[in-house]
Amino acid sequence: MTTHRPSDRPCAGSVAFTYDWYERFLTELLEAGYTPADYDDSLEPGEMIVRHDIDFSPRKALQMGRIEAELGIEATYFVLLSCPLYNVFYKPIRRALQELQSMGHTIGVHFSTHQYWNGEAAPSDVTERVLAEREALSSAVGDVSGAVSFHRPDEWLFRRSFEGFISTYEERFFTDIAYFGDSNQRWREESPLSDELPEKLQILTHPGLWGEQDAAFESRLAEEVDLELDRTRRFMYEQLVDKRYNVDEFQYETDTNE
Repeated sequence: MTTHRPSDRPCAGSVAFTYDWYERFLTELLEAGYTPADYDDSLEPGEMIVRHDIDFSPRKALQMGRIEAELGIEATYFVLLSCPLYNVFYKPIRRALQELQSMGHTIGVHFSTHQYWNGEAAPSDVTERVLAEREALSSAVGDVSGAVSFHRPDEWLFRRSFEGFISTYEERFFTDIAYFGDSNQRWREESPLSDELPEKLQILTHPGLWGEQDAAFESRLAEEVDLELDRTRRFMYEQLVDKRYNVDEFQYETDTNE
C-alpha cells in the first residue's frame, strides 16, 4: 500500500457531500493501494470494506453504486425495512436494489432495535428478529448478505457478536480496524483522509446525505421528506383516482436521478 502525507491528498481538506467528492475520495484510496473486501473475508493489510446504510434514499444509493461500479468497487448496501419513507416490496425500489446487485454490490439488512425494544434485548431475541427481517428482504430481492448493520446502535451493540449473523460492529470490523463513518455529515469537522492512512478500514456512508451539489444535513433531510411526500401524493391519486395500476414507470426516473 502506498502512503502519502495528508497534505498531498486532495480529499484531506474540506469535505463537500457531493458525488464528485465521493468519487475522488474512493479514487485516492484505490491509488493508495487499497483493495475492496467483504464481511465474509478476513481482512488483510491494504483492504477496505465499503458499506452504505440506506436510511432514507434508495435512489441516491443507486447513484453511489454506479460510481463504485465504474471504479471496480463492490460495496454492501444495508436496507432499513422499518423506514416509513420507502418500501422494499414497491416495484421501483425493488428494481433499484436489484440494479445494485447487478453491478456486483451486496444487499443486506439495516436493522433497528428501536422498533422492537426500548433498551437492551436478549441476544436470542435480536437474532430472531434480524433473521425474520433478512428473510423478508430476501423474498423481495433474492440473495442477501449474512452481515447486518444496526441502525443508530446503542452502546450494548458495539463490539458484540451474535449467533446467526455477522454484525458490522463486531470487534474485527469496528475496533480492530479503522472505522470511517459520515454520520450526520461529521466529515465536515475532519476529513477521513486528514491523518495517515491505516492498514485496513471500514468505510460507512449514508447515501441520503450526498447529492450533485453540496448541502447541509438538515437540508438533505427536508429535501428527501418533501420528495417522498410528493411521490406518495401522486401514487395515491394515480392509483385511487385515475385507476392507473401499472407502477413499472411510476417516478422511476426521479427515484434514481436527482
